[in-house]
This record gives sequence, C-alpha cells and structure tokens, in this order.
Amino acid sequence: MWKYLLKKEFKQFLRDPGMPRMTLMFPFLIILVFPFAANMEVRNLKLAIVDNDRSNQSGMLMEKCAASGYFEIVSVSDSPSNAQKMMDDGRIDAILTINSGFSRQIEGESPTTDPLPVGIKVNTVNGTRGSIGSQYLNACVSNYMMSIKNTSPGNNVKISENYLFNPFQDYKLFMIPALIVIAITMMCGFLPALNIVSEKEKGTIEQINVSPVSKLAFIVCKMIPYVVVAYFMVFSCMLLARIVFGYGCAGSLLDICIFTLAHIIVMASFGLLVSNYSENAQQAMFIIWFFSMVFMLMSGIFTPVESMPGWAKVITYANPLRYYADAMRGIVLKGCTLADTWFDLCCLSGIGIITTAWAVLSYKKTN
Repeated sequence: MWKYLLKKEFKQFLRDPGMPRMTLMFPFLIILVFPFAANMEVRNLKLAIVDNDRSNQSGMLMEKCAASGYFEIVSVSDSPSNAQKMMDDGRIDAILTINSGFSRQIEGESPTTDPLPVGIKVNTVNGTRGSIGSQYLNACVSNYMMSIKNTSPGNNVKISENYLFNPFQDYKLFMIPALIVIAITMMCGFLPALNIVSEKEKGTIEQINVSPVSKLAFIVCKMIPYVVVAYFMVFSCMLLARIVFGYGCAGSLLDICIFTLAHIIVMASFGLLVSNYSENAQQAMFIIWFFSMVFMLMSGIFTPVESMPGWAKVITYANPLRYYADAMRGIVLKGCTLADTWFDLCCLSGIGIITTAWAVLSYKKTN
C-alpha cells in the first residue's frame, strides 16, 4: 500500500508542468541572483560637500571621501542652502560641511581643544542607509585626521581587530544559509498546502477516502516527495555556492541533513494541516502566505531576535524558522555540532511532532 501511495504522489508531482521546472530553477535563483539583489553593502552614496575653507587640506579630505569607493560626490559648493535643497529633493544622501578654520586646526594654528570644524548631515528616510553612510563619513574624516597628524586614537594605543567565522565580513556568506532556509520553507509550505486542496477540487480525494488507506499512511506519503525535493534544493544550493563563490560548510553535512529533515516535517505537515482546513486553493494560498511571512520576519533571518521587544521574543519560541535558521548559520559558518545546537533540534522536533499529529487527526475521510 505504501509503495503505491508513494508512486501516486511522485507521479502527481512530476505530471505538474511547473513544479519540476521550479524545483530545478530555484537553486540557481537562490545562489546566482538573490545574493546580489539582497545586497547588504551600502555604496554609491550621493554626497554634497560644502567647502567654506577652500584649502589644500579640505581638498585632500574630499579626495579621501571620493577614493573610499562608498561616495559619489554630486556637488561641491560654499552654499549650505543649496546643499540642503538637494537633500530635500532627494538628490543626495549626505552633506559634508567643511567650515573655515579646518586647515588652521590641521596645521596646529588653532587650540586643540576647539571642536573640529566639520559637520555631517545624513538623509535618514532610509534609516539603515543613513546610519551606515554617517559611519562611513566619520571614518573618512577620522582616517584623514590620523594620516595628517600621524596619530592613532587613544594616545597611540593600537587596537587589533579579529573577525571570527566570517573574516572578510562577506554578506553573501551570511545570507546564503538564510536564503536556503527561506527556499525550503516556501517549497515545503506552499506545495503541501495546495496538495490535498487540489485533490478536493478535482474530486480525486474521494477515491482515497473510500479506500482502506489509514490517515497516517496518507499524510506521511504526502510528505515524502517534499523531503526529496528539499534535499535536492539544499545540496544543489551548497554545491553552487562552492563552485561560484568558493564557500564551504564549516560543519557536518549530516547535521544539516538532520535539521533539514526536521524542518521539512514541520513545514510539510503544517502545509497539509492548512490544506485540511481549506476549501479551495486560493484560501490555502492566502493562509500559508500569511504564516510564512510571519515566520520569516520573526525568525532572526533579517533582524536579530535579541533586538526584538520582549513580547515578540516570546512569540519567536513557537517559530520553527528561528531554530532552523540559527542551526544552519551555526553549522555552515561556525562548524557547530549537534552538541551545540541540541536545543534548536529539540524545539524543531517538538513542533514537528505537534503539527504532524494535528495534520493526521484533522484529516477526515468522511464529511
């Protein structure tokens, strides 16, 4: 019976004109398109400079900003009002004001207790872009001052920085595990949600309902094809990341398989649960889309869970993506083992048991 049920599910999946193609194309989109589209770096900030000093030192500071590669100098003038108007119109992202007296302080003609006559204004309509742009400008000014005076902060105290796990601070290395998590969530959530509902609409579910197939066998056989699809996507994405970017996995692939299986069970059973309660495909799509968006936004993939308010942190404990994303990043970037991620595995397995049991019990063979 299990053999024929599985044969039916795989045939049903392969006969769909779009699903096999989507499964093959998704890893390429995840690795070759999304890391560049979801760029975490801020570059090409449009900068206006108000230079009231008109000295060699102010010119060298402007060259320092231009050479950093982060700024595109749009305007250089001595009119603060014109620069402010450009910012109001959205044509620039930041204003660097160099007041008169800048060169005198650089040359030591002004008291060192006087504040540096440099001002920074940043457009923070986009808060992330504005705050990072402000840090870049501050760094440019500080580096220029240090190079001119040949000093370092803290009375020549040298600070040594050591970046662990992602030494080059490459955002793509940080994002790829998260993108794999999103892909598995969408594929194993949406497709099962449409599975039973599509059979209801076609009327083929009645043939299963009048057969002696148990509810447990029916639900488990519905989930197995998505296990195969998800493993194909995970290993395809990791292979492409290795070939294209040279990224390897610091941890064990077996650990990734274990966590992926636990997450597949959670999302596939949740999708089937939604399908059990839905009357048509449109209703199932809206429900699974709503929950998937909540899961992704509150999982720590985009913003750290630690920065969320207390009530939101409590909600994340019921979010399976929180545990899967945390484990995937730990295994891929840090080389964590099951001994390090046992809490995530226990929570993910517990949620999977609950959703699978609920999916089995909620499926009714009779009206």
